[in-house]
Formats: sequence, structure tokens, C-alpha cells
Amino acid sequence: MTTLLRSRAARLILIAVGILLLYVIGLLVRQQRGIAVLIRNDSGETVRQVSVTVESLGNRGKNRDLPDLAAGASARVYVQPVTESHVNLEFSDARGKKHVETVVGYAESGYCGTATTTILAGGKTESRTSVPELVCWKGWLDL
Repeated sequence: MTTLLRSRAARLILIAVGILLLYVIGLLVRQQRGIAVLIRNDSGETVRQVSVTVESLGNRGKNRDLPDLAAGASARVYVQPVTESHVNLEFSDARGKKHVETVVGYAESGYCGTATTTILAGGKTESRTSVPELVCWKGWLDL
């Protein structure tokens, strides 16, 4: 009976250690991804030429082009901030008017977190951010 209990306890310990190890690996992977920018189109019309750009002190950084977003569609992109950066969302509405919105006002290299932006009717946007975070605790759940 004690052998059965030991093997069951050993299995539970191994499972717990495995889950912890998977979580820690997820944290390390997520940390390398930077800031997740989530974009949702609730404008009721397709938005075009969608892109997310990291900019710093007059330097336009890497531009991440996204596909056109139909009404109700969403997209996610990861960006790596550089020293004293901000993150902009650019898109054109159904009438062709270009919009530029700041989704993260300040971030530095090594920051991670999430910025969620909803495109509303008339080209307005609504944003929520959980940046800056020096350590991402969400791991695989945020990928």
C-alpha cells in the first residue's frame, strides 16, 4: 500500500513540476515577444491599410503591416519597443481618411504587456494598456 501511495505522490509531484516548468518556459518565450497590440474593428465598416509602428524620438521604427480588418474582425501583432518609444496604430476608414492613433504612449526596450485598441465608428479609437511591465507574468496565455 505504501508503494502505491509513493508512486501516486511521485506522479503528482512530477506533474506539478512539469506544469511549473511549462509555465516558466512560457514566461521566457513571452518576454521575448515584447508588447502585444490587439486591434478590434467595431466601426461597422472595413478599415484598410492597417499598420502598427514603433517610433522613438523622430525615428520611425519597424512598421508592421496588417491585413484589412472587416467589421467585427480583430488582429494581434507583437512589437519590440526601443529606447523611449511610443506605438502608433495607423489605418484608413471606409472613406479613405487616414487615422493615426497612439496606443502606447511610452515604452522602453525590454518592456512587455498588452495594448488593446478598438476602432469605433467615425475613426475614433478606444485603448487600454497594461504597459509597461518589466516582467510578463502571463506566459503562454498571452501568446
